[in-house]
Amino acid sequence: MATNEYTLRIDSFTPATLPMARLAEYIAAFADLLGSRENTHFVRLDEGSALMVSRVDRQEAPRVGQRLAAAVGANPPPDAEKAFNVLDDLLAEDNAIGELIAPDGTVIIPFPGRTRPKALAFPTFRQEGAIDGQIVRIGGADKTAHIILQDGPITYSNIELSRELARELRGQLYEAKVRLFGSGRWQRDPHGVWTLLKFTVGRFEILDDAPLSEVLSDIRAVPENALMEDAAIYSELLALRLDEDEVH
Repeated sequence: MATNEYTLRIDSFTPATLPMARLAEYIAAFADLLGSRENTHFVRLDEGSALMVSRVDRQEAPRVGQRLAAAVGANPPPDAEKAFNVLDDLLAEDNAIGELIAPDGTVIIPFPGRTRPKALAFPTFRQEGAIDGQIVRIGGADKTAHIILQDGPITYSNIELSRELARELRGQLYEAKVRLFGSGRWQRDPHGVWTLLKFTVGRFEILDDAPLSEVLSDIRAVPENALMEDAAIYSELLALRLDEDEVH
C-alpha cells in the first residue's frame, strides 16, 4: 500500500457487484470523512470484497491522519462524525460491515454496519401542546387554512387551523411571534430527533417581544406588588433571562 493511501473495505460487494451509483455515494461520504477535499483523490477499486482506495496529497497527510484519529475519539469533529454516520448507514442498508485501513495496513476505524444494534422504532403519537414562532405563510384552498411558522432555525409546516382563526392571524404575518395551542402528531427517529408531522390549532396568543427587564420594570411600577417587597425575586427573574430578544 502506498504511503498516503487510505482504503475503505466493504465486505458485501466486489468491484464487479458494486453499483456505480452506490459507489458514488460511498466516495462522497468517504471524502467527507477524510476532509481536505482538494487534496484527496479516488485512486481505484481493488479486489478483496470491495476495496475503495484513496490517496492523500503529501502535504495534507499529517492533517488527515490527525482528523481520522480524532474521528474515533471522545469529541470527534462534527463533520467527521456526520460522515462516519453516513458511511455506517450506507453499510447497514447494504447488509455490510466496513473498515477504514491506514497506509500501514492497520484498521483505524471499524464500521459496524449490519452488526450494530437495531434502532428502536417509535410509533407516532398525538399530544396537546403549543408551538411558538413567527408566521411566514398563510394559505389554503380547502375548508381549512394552513400556515408555516418559523422559530429561528426551526420551521414548522403542516399546521392546520380554521379559516376563522386564519383571518384573525393574517395581521401577524411577518410580525411578532405567536403561540399556537392545539394538538400535534409527532414522530421520533432512531437518532432521537423529533419531527412534527401535523398540528391542529385550537387557539393562539400573540407574544410580547418587549425585553424581560422592561416587563419587570412595568410590574414593579404597579403599587403594592410582590416584586416591590422582595428585591431578591426581581434579581432572580432578571438573572433567568436569556437575552434581550426574549418573548413571553
